[in-house]
Amino acid sequence: MKTRTYMPVFMAAVMMLATSALAEPASEMLEKAIFAEETVGDLDAAIGIYKQILSDAEANRALAARAQFRLASCYLKKGQDTEATEAFEKLIENYPDQVELVAQARQEMPGRLVVGAVPWDDGEVMRMMMKLATGMELGTWAWTADRVVTDDGKDAWRMQTYRYIALNGTQVISVVQADPETFRPLTSRFDHPLLGETLAAYTPTEVHLSGTGRDENTDNAVEFDELMFDNEQAVYLIRRLPLEVGYKTTLPVFVTFTGKRLEVPLEVLEKQTVTVPAGEFECYKVDLVVESVMHQTMWFSADANRYLVKINAGGLNGELVSVTEKMQGEPVEYHDRRLGFTLSAPEDWYIYEFGEDKSEATKIHLIDPDAAAMSVMNAASLELTEIDVDKPLREYAQDRVSIAQKRQEGYTVRPDSWVERSINGRSAVSYVADYLERGQVMVEYRTYVLGEATLSRLRVFSEADRHDEIKPKIDQILSTFKAK
Repeated sequence: MKTRTYMPVFMAAVMMLATSALAEPASEMLEKAIFAEETVGDLDAAIGIYKQILSDAEANRALAARAQFRLASCYLKKGQDTEATEAFEKLIENYPDQVELVAQARQEMPGRLVVGAVPWDDGEVMRMMMKLATGMELGTWAWTADRVVTDDGKDAWRMQTYRYIALNGTQVISVVQADPETFRPLTSRFDHPLLGETLAAYTPTEVHLSGTGRDENTDNAVEFDELMFDNEQAVYLIRRLPLEVGYKTTLPVFVTFTGKRLEVPLEVLEKQTVTVPAGEFECYKVDLVVESVMHQTMWFSADANRYLVKINAGGLNGELVSVTEKMQGEPVEYHDRRLGFTLSAPEDWYIYEFGEDKSEATKIHLIDPDAAAMSVMNAASLELTEIDVDKPLREYAQDRVSIAQKRQEGYTVRPDSWVERSINGRSAVSYVADYLERGQVMVEYRTYVLGEATLSRLRVFSEADRHDEIKPKIDQILSTFKAK
């Protein structure tokens, strides 16, 4: 009895496709090759057809470029990195007019930056204390990440970074939206009090920049032919890398406010145990070199979360204070640990408690996502204030005006701005004043709230043209304030 050998149906179909391909139009051949590659999973058959398309002089350039790209992708899937690199390089060299495919080829070539799984949770907030080398507290860094849908309907990770120096109210805020899988940036915003605001919209081949700087407006496009990430997503990018001792790579980042691309070498030097206010962590010590002149050192937790635990950068040090989770649509809550007052702010705001003073006083900063104002609340027990609770609260506020007039040039209260009211059962008084700061017209919106055992003062400083924008948001926060 003869033994019969049966050929799998899919394999037979692929062979038929390959043997009949020469007599068919290149467009049909491409479809059959894609079928063999993606549906059947026979990479060798697909490679054969792609090569036949490329040998056909009648194939149009766009179609041939697609075949060249898919040929390289097949080699990549087979683990043949040398052949894949050669095929991608041929695409880049022979089809420079196929701009998007060329850009994609540069991303896919072996040796590219490998971006792994996301280690953070939706809504994660990392809070870090910012210090000088002397140990003096300056302010805070905060990083938040959440899933969003962009204005044009794309799923994205939105990463926001707050840098806030409490001593002078300097706020630097950035927001980057990136593709969840490739992590390619889609849009970004960088807002700096000295550099102005820069907006960026990314495509596979260019980034369009717009915004308002201190000296002039920006409206231009920068072309590129290689993968780039936005500088402001770098911390999150590093968290997705396969960190281990000895790991090296180069971060291709674009700095939007300078319009400049940087190649930043990264190396994991060693593992270290690091103790910060948030606790003790086993960390990877990561060294970065920016333009060969500035070193930054970061410590990322060696666990699955890859938290940024510590950072030394340009004379500033940062230490992780907490990692929390925010819920979309839920306000940001603050509960004072010493005086017992509470308040809430919109979900995209950030509340920062400055200092570790253990006395009966609290100072918090309310950081708005648009950097429209500097908002500071001071609260203290009545024993630490000079208030006479038997007199009207407005009388106390008017006495404070004379102090402000000595400190701030041209400080003048708008006569019709005085408002006396009750905030959740507590007496409150507010006013609006104009003043000058380095020749610029500024506005202060000040509110006092008298509790049974505390006195609280909220001061909001903004440029004159932003007062009407920020005041309703501050009033919303004040409506949630509850004092003992």
